[in-house]
Amino acid sequence: MLSSSIYGQEIGSIMNGTHSVSVVKHNNIYACVYSDVSNAESFSPQKSFVFPYKESIYNIIIDGFKSNRNHQTFVQTDENTVVKFDYKRINGRMTLKIRHNNLNNNVIGISTPLTRDQVDQLFEMEVL
Repeated sequence: MLSSSIYGQEIGSIMNGTHSVSVVKHNNIYACVYSDVSNAESFSPQKSFVFPYKESIYNIIIDGFKSNRNHQTFVQTDENTVVKFDYKRINGRMTLKIRHNNLNNNVIGISTPLTRDQVDQLFEMEVL
């Protein structure tokens, strides 16, 4: 995993096998940094997207866990980046894959599946 000092202060991070996801803060901007599971190489490159407000993106993500059905939520985080939160029920538990697409440089990536508890850990939020 790339050093969080490159991006800023690490808020939270998780590991799923060899894949990682972290949320970091640099000045007043947050970034989600993750290893891309769509890459077939043994070392998955790090991808990232930025967003301005930790609480807003957290609330959007958590709202998605409230549904019992598979669904997707799309968020445009800046003028060139679209993030799709892809929710799927697996073995009776709702999981989230983050798919992001930077339209400017054609970067596309997919995170490892995340649970609600892992999202709370990423954003350093307490489970309600």
